[in-house]
Amino acid sequence: MDLRPSLALAAALAVLLAPARARAWQEAHQVGDDSVVRVDPDGMAGVEHTLRWHVVRGPLKAIDLVNVDPSATLDPDVRITAEDGHALSGHLVRVDDKAVRVIVDEPRAVMRGRFSFAVRWRVDLVVSHALERDGPTWRLTWSSPVASEGLEAVHTEFELPPAPDEPRPILADTGAVDDGAVSSIHREPGRDVLELVRPHVARGESASFTLRIDPRSLSGVVDPRLRPPAEARATAEPDRVHEALLAASLCSLALAFGLLVAHKGAAFERACRPQGARARAMIPLPLGARATLAGLAFAAGVALEARAAPGAGGALVALATLAAALRTPLATRAARGPGRWLALRPEDAFAAAPAAGHWLDTDTRQGRLTALLSAALVAGLAVISERWSSQGPWLVALDAVALLPLLVTGRAAQLPPDGARSAASWLARVLRRLRANGDVRVVPWGRVIVDGSAVDELRLLVLPRVAMPGVIGIEVGLAWTFAQTGWVGSPEILVRILESSPAATILSRTSAAARTTPGRRSDERVVRLAPRCPTLDGVVALVRGVADLLTDRRLELPARTWTAAERRLARPAPWAAARTC
Repeated sequence: MDLRPSLALAAALAVLLAPARARAWQEAHQVGDDSVVRVDPDGMAGVEHTLRWHVVRGPLKAIDLVNVDPSATLDPDVRITAEDGHALSGHLVRVDDKAVRVIVDEPRAVMRGRFSFAVRWRVDLVVSHALERDGPTWRLTWSSPVASEGLEAVHTEFELPPAPDEPRPILADTGAVDDGAVSSIHREPGRDVLELVRPHVARGESASFTLRIDPRSLSGVVDPRLRPPAEARATAEPDRVHEALLAASLCSLALAFGLLVAHKGAAFERACRPQGARARAMIPLPLGARATLAGLAFAAGVALEARAAPGAGGALVALATLAAALRTPLATRAARGPGRWLALRPEDAFAAAPAAGHWLDTDTRQGRLTALLSAALVAGLAVISERWSSQGPWLVALDAVALLPLLVTGRAAQLPPDGARSAASWLARVLRRLRANGDVRVVPWGRVIVDGSAVDELRLLVLPRVAMPGVIGIEVGLAWTFAQTGWVGSPEILVRILESSPAATILSRTSAAARTTPGRRSDERVVRLAPRCPTLDGVVALVRGVADLLTDRRLELPARTWTAAERRLARPAPWAAARTC
């Protein structure tokens, strides 16, 4: 019996019925490719390459880019943007000498739709031999990564430093100007922008361009292969006008910043003098020396940042920031002279104080307006600086930190408190809240200096409508504490009573009896209370509770009607028993 047909049939059935791992269908196509090449005067080029992909069925895990120079320095972060604007993340790694790979961090998020991948790297055009000498001019050769699909209208933009002769696309073979290239040139202040469009790029090819550029646009390139020593020395001749303008700008910057520091320091010293305080700076130097140090350090830091030394420049800007910063002043207040506590009218006690502060003080309206204008100016400078350098906005934001001490230190809130004015606005709100309830009487209570009419401390005097014997008053005020950032006010309630009085007996039954201190008179005792929650509501609730505790129930007006259950027992009259007997 021949078993071969049976064995063949069994093997075929086993292959068909064997479980196999399911493989999902995936499809994605490249639909766009744009490049922006920003060339610096020293020949370094920053490349931003944007690829647009249409994912029919994902997930899309990685994309390979071929024809990336081996000497290029890759930016590992990749910006991925969906068609609805949703931002995703990825990273860039090198696969070999000519290829890099874009890896999607969340492949499941790239399942369907159109996505843009923005990758960046920097390359030295001199080291990569992309720059070649072509007679009196130079030739720049550029090739974008290889297209994985046939593409239409591939756009490439070159940003070059300005030069007398504008860049031109040329034919690589003959060196003649390529009149058939779809190009446009924009000559802007500080840069020349050449836009090139390749109508069609076949699959497996790259968009290649050859440009003729003026060597004067890349003044920082002194390679002997491109610029002979004699020509390099001639090119290295400094631009006296440019250097003079730069030096004048830096001197003006140092002078302006130093004057701002000196003006703010002098104004703060004048504000501290009436309060008996001494102004202090973060760097303990005289005002003139400190302002000079701040101006010179700030200008030197900006100069180093412009010379591609952001580390040293940032350190000098930090030194200028410290030199401009002011600390909380030291208060050496003398003991107060004799005075009398008198009731005041609200319009006199809470009269608006004269406008204090400075236009560099964010506690005032002028200071907040100055801060707003400064922020707008910094934002404008950051936008403009991007034309000269891609790091310009970050450097402008870093240098703007030096302005913060001028606005947020040396403020009126750091001055020692004026007992009459510092608490006036807060006490006015407490007065309105307490007067809304008719159970208490409230008046402003001020300490008037004996030899004058000035009020050096302000409180509120609160009394129950019907106070029990021994109650002198309930005073509400602010207690000030010195901190490193300024003076902090906390609510304080003083209950003044007479010794051996019904009010003292009532308070002795509470937990506040242990905090009793002597008062202004020999028979007076004071209980200091602080609300558990130091807010306006907490203070009002505590004052009303104390006033209710010290209310004389026997004479309470209006009289309250007993509404609870009657617990007294009825007793017969004495004469009723005599009659029954």
